[in-house]
Amino acid sequence: MTTTTKISNGLAFSQDKDLQMFADMAAQGKRLVGFGALGHGWKFADAPPEQAVFDIAYENNPDPGYFDIFAAAGWTHVLSAGSLHIFKAVPGTAPVHTAKESRREELITLRNHYALWATIALALCAAVLTGVYIFNTPRILNTVLSIIAIVPVVYTVLPLVGISYRLRKV
Repeated sequence: MTTTTKISNGLAFSQDKDLQMFADMAAQGKRLVGFGALGHGWKFADAPPEQAVFDIAYENNPDPGYFDIFAAAGWTHVLSAGSLHIFKAVPGTAPVHTAKESRREELITLRNHYALWATIALALCAAVLTGVYIFNTPRILNTVLSIIAIVPVVYTVLPLVGISYRLRKV
C-alpha cells in the first residue's frame, strides 16, 4: 500500500478546495487516512476508487451520539483531529450543514476560539519583541527569540482572518 501526501490549501481560507481534493483523490483510488507534512497536508492511501463528497464539522469533545447523527444522515466519519471532523457520503446526500445558521454558529465558535489564542500569541510576541529591543542580547539570540515569538502569531492570526472572512460570506 502506497501513501500520497498532498499539501493543504488551508482550511481557514480554502476549505472547499480541500474538500474537492478529497473527492478527486477518492475518485482516483486514494482515501484520506490522516495528516501529513507536519499538519500542513493530507495523507492518502490506496483504496478502491469511489465517488464521494466530503464535508467538515467542528465540535469540541463530541459525545458518541454526535457521530451517530451524521451516520443517520448518510455521512461516514473519516478522520478527526481536535475539534475538526471530516465526513464523506455518496453524492446527493444532504450537506452536513443544511442551514446557514448552523454553519454560522460553528464559524462563530471557531472565530472566538482563534481570537482568544491570537490575542495571547500577539501579547506574548509583543512582550518578547519588546524584551529583545530593550535588553542588550546577542543578535543571533534576538533573531531566534523573534522567530519563536512570531510563529504562534502566524498559526493563530491567519486562521482567525480566514475564518472571519468565511463568516462574512455566510
